Amino acid sequence: MNALVQSSGNTPPAVTQTRPVPVPGPVRAAILLLALGEEKGGVIWQSLSQDEVLQVSTIMAKLGPIPRELLNGVAKEFIRGMTSEKLNGGPEPTEKILMGSLPRQKARAVIDDIKTPEAPTLWQRLERAKPETLATFLTRESSQTIALILDRLSPEASARVIARFPAPLASDIIDRMTRLEPVPETVMKVIESMLEREFVTPAKKTTIRDPIEHVAAMFNALDKGMETKLLGALDHSNRDAAQKLRALMFSFDDLAALDNAAVQTLLRSVERDTLVKALKGATRAMRDFFFAQMSQRAARGYQDDMDALGPVRLREVDDAQRAVVNLAKDLAAKGELNLPMGADDEMVG
Repeated sequence: MNALVQSSGNTPPAVTQTRPVPVPGPVRAAILLLALGEEKGGVIWQSLSQDEVLQVSTIMAKLGPIPRELLNGVAKEFIRGMTSEKLNGGPEPTEKILMGSLPRQKARAVIDDIKTPEAPTLWQRLERAKPETLATFLTRESSQTIALILDRLSPEASARVIARFPAPLASDIIDRMTRLEPVPETVMKVIESMLEREFVTPAKKTTIRDPIEHVAAMFNALDKGMETKLLGALDHSNRDAAQKLRALMFSFDDLAALDNAAVQTLLRSVERDTLVKALKGATRAMRDFFFAQMSQRAARGYQDDMDALGPVRLREVDDAQRAVVNLAKDLAAKGELNLPMGADDEMVG
């Protein structure tokens, strides 16, 4: 759609005349977005820059009745432009579209399912199980066994399970996870055999990961209250691991270290409702940081939206702030912005 917004005059043509005339790019964009409406055209509006939004909306406001033949002609021209190049499917373009269109966790879950069309493995079954059921099942095992099992699950699945344990048990498991070393395959086979009695699916050999990095990713998926409580407990039992975890974790407040260009990229990409909720529960310093990157009118608009939102649950704020952080990580992975050094442990040279 951005390609349609090309400067060739801001005044719309007389759309009622019958003689065919060239339709400038911004006018084509205005007509198409008007036809798509609010719901279907919302994603396209979000992809436009502030200047493009102003240009197209100004033209749209000046348009009168649009003859059907003009609308059909603009739509056909748009379709011809979209289909002029050869379109290829496949794993790579599918993964690129999913990572660019969906939240990181949701996109990766879909991609993993695409790449694993066969019957779910034991570990996939564990991740899809209800966290309450899995937590109840695992409480019968030793803390070390639970730590080994959670280390093989995704950080998100591990976080959902660890949140169901009593605080002393959760703290003990976290401590053990930070100390994990490579386990002989024979030991894991014994654990898998025990798990198969509940889930009855053969397990695949998994690669060895850094336990600290895994726990850090798991903490990023916890709510702030649980995260603070577990980190505080870990300070007493394993202070070195707690310090390493804090170094690897990246929070909403860490976005204050972004440079101006990175913040502008993030603001163009984030959903307005998500940022409104994230800022609603943010510190004054973080609000001022984001507002400083906006025009005064835009900042006032966000403040008005926050005031109109009323009370918001802390969990909703945490989810919104985590969504903004994940979006920043996704944009960094695509090379569209630079995160502060150490903010994303997945970025390697």
